[in-house]
Amino acid sequence: MPIRSVGVAVKRGSEQGYAIARELLVYGKELGLDMLIDEEVVEDVNWSNTFRLGIDPVDVVIVIGGNGTLCRTLHRLGDMVVPIMTVRMGRRGFLLDVPPSEARDRLRDLVEGRYTIVEYMRLRVTIESKEVILPLALNDVVIQSWGPSRTKVVKMDVYADEDMLYSIDGDGVIVSTPLGSSAYALAAGGPLVDTDLESLVVVPLAPLQFNAKPVVLSPKRVVRIYIAMESGPAACVVDGQSIELLKPGDVVKVYKAEKPAKIIRFARVNTYARLRHTL
Repeated sequence: MPIRSVGVAVKRGSEQGYAIARELLVYGKELGLDMLIDEEVVEDVNWSNTFRLGIDPVDVVIVIGGNGTLCRTLHRLGDMVVPIMTVRMGRRGFLLDVPPSEARDRLRDLVEGRYTIVEYMRLRVTIESKEVILPLALNDVVIQSWGPSRTKVVKMDVYADEDMLYSIDGDGVIVSTPLGSSAYALAAGGPLVDTDLESLVVVPLAPLQFNAKPVVLSPKRVVRIYIAMESGPAACVVDGQSIELLKPGDVVKVYKAEKPAKIIRFARVNTYARLRHTL
């Protein structure tokens, strides 16, 4: 498919990101593309053509920033699936692969078709009894203790379909994608899962029960987390970006989303080599 329109989203408040965005906007226009800047940063970048993420259609979105910027951009896109080219700023942009010095060359590669699109599984999360729309998770859904001190234990029952995995008291539980298995879930003691596999990774957070261990589930499973009536305050956090407070009796349902994230790659990604260099 020929690429005609490109939207650019940048980490807010990053002067380096704004400079890269201006360079790509000008260069993309020279290549004959309709270049648009995210309306959130139009005053900082000083570019006349804007677009609204998740509303105005574009052929490609370029994300300039780190992992948080990428996740936030995907959340704002909602159910609109758009291929994303990533420009990495900083050392720990694990999900982003184009260094700023190569951004212009990769944009030309994009126009000339020298790229592949890699699809990453995402998670959909709903809260029964609540009419809220939570974004699709690229990394993880975390049910965790909440409140000013976060010292109270979260009590919950965790099910895979109709099978109870465990009844636990602790800081919470993580449900991650294979991609997210290298993030918070890994730090909490979970396994590293190959991104070529589709699965749900369930990792308890500091459980009091000694037998509450990480579990890797089929992507066909639906994970349900029941917040006990005697539980302390809790919240549902999606990709570290979107937060919804929970109350005792709430049920959180997490399952494979129908729509994956589509990330543009210009070379093969060696996940394990990247882990060694970034973690």
